[in-house]
Amino acid sequence: MMTLKKIALAAAVMALPYVAHADLKALDDTDLADVTGQAGISIAGNFNATIGSIVYTDTEANVTDGSNSLSLNTVSLSGFNIDENAPLTIDVADNKLQIGLPTINGEVKVGAVNIGNTSIGGVAINDLNMAGSTVKVWGH
Repeated sequence: MMTLKKIALAAAVMALPYVAHADLKALDDTDLADVTGQAGISIAGNFNATIGSIVYTDTEANVTDGSNSLSLNTVSLSGFNIDENAPLTIDVADNKLQIGLPTINGEVKVGAVNIGNTSIGGVAINDLNMAGSTVKVWGH
């Protein structure tokens, strides 16, 4: 009885490759024309970030009152949207990594620009658009 179970198990294992290929069928030229291959990746989404401060300090100035530094405080990046209909794309072309930049809408705001401890105002960058830009990366 045990031998019969082993034979049945062996027959089932040997039949698996035929079951796996059971749905394969040839495509004619018309059907094949509708088949597309895809390579690369696309990235879309909404991106937001905050930075507490960005500080530049002139280390060659011999001052002790802090007037040798420039700081950008309360920096925010908001509303950076990359639409799914026009995503950032990454492909390989001619042995180079190619990054296609789409329209990216958003804004950058700096709440306060200080020299030392004195505020000289704020900064905003609006309507950033990098559509049509391409970045290529490769080793050498």
